[in-house]
Amino acid sequence: MPERRVDQVPLAGLRKALKPIVFLTSGTRGDVQPIAALARGMQDAGRTVRLVAPPAFRNLVEAQSIPYAELQGNPSDLLANPGRQSALTFNDNPLTILRAALGFLREARPVYSQMISNGWKASRDASALVIGLPTIWGTSIAESLRIPCIGAFLQPVTPTAQFPSSLWPTSLKLGGFYNRLTYWLSARALFLPWRPVINHWRTETLDLRPLNPLHNLLAGLRAILYGFSESVVSAPADWKGRNFITGYWGPKLEDFTPPIALKKFLVNGKPPVYFGFGSPGMHSAVSLMEVITRAIEMLKFRAVISLPGEASHLIPQSPEVYLLTENVPHAWLFPRMAGLVHHGGAGTTAAALRAGVPSLVTPLAVDQFFWGERVCALGAGPSPIPQRSLTPKNLIYAINEMQVDGILEASRLLGEKLRTEDGVGVAVNRIISLLDDQNA
Repeated sequence: MPERRVDQVPLAGLRKALKPIVFLTSGTRGDVQPIAALARGMQDAGRTVRLVAPPAFRNLVEAQSIPYAELQGNPSDLLANPGRQSALTFNDNPLTILRAALGFLREARPVYSQMISNGWKASRDASALVIGLPTIWGTSIAESLRIPCIGAFLQPVTPTAQFPSSLWPTSLKLGGFYNRLTYWLSARALFLPWRPVINHWRTETLDLRPLNPLHNLLAGLRAILYGFSESVVSAPADWKGRNFITGYWGPKLEDFTPPIALKKFLVNGKPPVYFGFGSPGMHSAVSLMEVITRAIEMLKFRAVISLPGEASHLIPQSPEVYLLTENVPHAWLFPRMAGLVHHGGAGTTAAALRAGVPSLVTPLAVDQFFWGERVCALGAGPSPIPQRSLTPKNLIYAINEMQVDGILEASRLLGEKLRTEDGVGVAVNRIISLLDDQNA
């Protein structure tokens, strides 16, 4: 059959080919950066893409030459406000949690409404949607436009009898029925607070029916891609065929020149221990820094500490401590550390495991507890210690435990294996296959 020239392609078909695959994401840097890596991979494969994300991540996206559209409104930003950190935590006073959660919802609902409205405006010409978990409402956009929608998630949320939901705040093991129940309960907690806002948007803007309280959040997805490795979380036997574990979606480490002061600090002594607690911050910055400072004094180790700007004054003044204020890629920094103490967010945990360096996870909220348990089960770190339970004594014990030969070797071997995987490539091929099958 002779090859058709572009000018022979029907105009409608050409327009469809040029419509972008829209990647819709929100939340923290750990939520956005893997989706950006996925969008870049799809663009490198020759597809037209657009990444829709909050303005705080515009530079991250445009630095990779990815077409960007602004998503105004990011409820996650509110969690950094004083008194709001407890809204998603599970190791605090129940009344404190309830008060923080109600205050967060009161402030977040208008922001959420702005976010989904902006998401709709930035996606109306999409040929397909790829959405992260914080933008699960994107299924309504796909429903309105009658286009495919693919989930791109960083933690397992498909129900299984094998283990509890990664969003469930306990590691209790009570059997298959209980495990499946935790997914249903977690989905209600994710959906019901926002249901009135979503339903108003669906009926008034999208001309769709409202969703009932028992709505299945995953129902509108053609497939779910998981951005972690089978070596870290194996696919449960009871998952259906539309769930695919692809490997981690790490960004390409372009040429990076570290700050002179950081480079000098790293070469002038033993490898330090890294401390970082993610975008939402810490349970109590003052008490946590007192614990870290005391441990440094007692154990005499070097440290690189990353803290939110408002807590930076708490860093101990010592030539053996470096305050990280620059944006330094984890992929560059972590392999140069002797150990990592972090909150256990999906993105940070991925970077730590790929680096092949032991981790102590100090979880504060949601899936951080799940990843802390996985790191320990894989032998890549000691048992997780919730931030509220951290003391100088157990921190020192955990740091010493990270230097045990068994944990060092397990971390190194797992890191070597993960670095051979091409999660972005596998995911891109899967998306292309799904979309091409849809259009066939």
